[in-house]
Amino acid sequence: MMKNHVLDELTTIIKERIPKGQNLANYLTDALCLGKEAVYRRLRGEVAFTINEVALLSNKLGISIDQIIGNHFSNKVTFDLNLHSPSNALESYYDIANRYFQIFNYVKNDESTEVHTVSNVLPFTLYSSFEYLSKFRLCRWIYQNGQKVPKSLSEMHVEDRIVDVHKHLSEATKQCKKTYFIWDTNIFLTFIEEIKYFACLNLISQDDIIHIKEELHHLLDSMEALSIKGQFSENKEVYIYLSNIHFEATYSYIEKKDFQISMIRVYSINSMDSQSPHICQMQRNWIQSLKRHSVLISGSGEAQRIPFLKKQHEIIDTL
Repeated sequence: MMKNHVLDELTTIIKERIPKGQNLANYLTDALCLGKEAVYRRLRGEVAFTINEVALLSNKLGISIDQIIGNHFSNKVTFDLNLHSPSNALESYYDIANRYFQIFNYVKNDESTEVHTVSNVLPFTLYSSFEYLSKFRLCRWIYQNGQKVPKSLSEMHVEDRIVDVHKHLSEATKQCKKTYFIWDTNIFLTFIEEIKYFACLNLISQDDIIHIKEELHHLLDSMEALSIKGQFSENKEVYIYLSNIHFEATYSYIEKKDFQISMIRVYSINSMDSQSPHICQMQRNWIQSLKRHSVLISGSGEAQRIPFLKKQHEIIDTL
């Protein structure tokens, strides 16, 4: 019975994820490099999918193995830590950024898509287009992985593929139907303190700080325009809340029809995530509960928005 439930769920999810109009058996034949008869035996339950075949489909279609198997065990949920080898920090960084892009690229064009993010740090998707800010983030990641970094961000060469994935990620996040941000009021302060710390270690130069400071002011101006407008572009709504309480981590919940994922920030830029319906519902409920302790400043809330933005400019000026 358990075997049939797992097969049924795997088949259902694959049908939802393959390109529209494509035959299931034909897709599996190509994806798994199997003959038609071998595929049909698996679909009929006569032969089990191997663990390698399930892993391959999971990777190709973004299917959570936990969603397939874990749902049949009560009170047990598996989180994916997305671990990468620290031996090549740049390769790991690219893989992490590209994975985020793949998630947002998958959900961006669906009219039912909602993105909910609670942030106690500056959301990278809002500043990934800024040269020195994105370089600082990358520099910090390399340093934390114990690898050598240049003495100045101006001397730091960033591979084209990393620049491209930053651009694509930023564009994809702005194409989602509805985006909800809940920000800790200290999101700029935390970032500024990190910059000061790295400057004390002589890992970024005074010239770098001048550029970073300028970009932070520009970023804040763009965030102000976004909060006033209340949308990234036409029909791409943005709701920004300021929290009256602090929270211990940054976490997100993304959903569209037939897909949901919860992510919790770990190891600086990485995340552990789960597609478990139970965990996703808990995450959604928790984020919704935080709105009760927050003030909406996008499209309204001028009395709270104006002093908040003024304070952030003052914090930036302490650099």
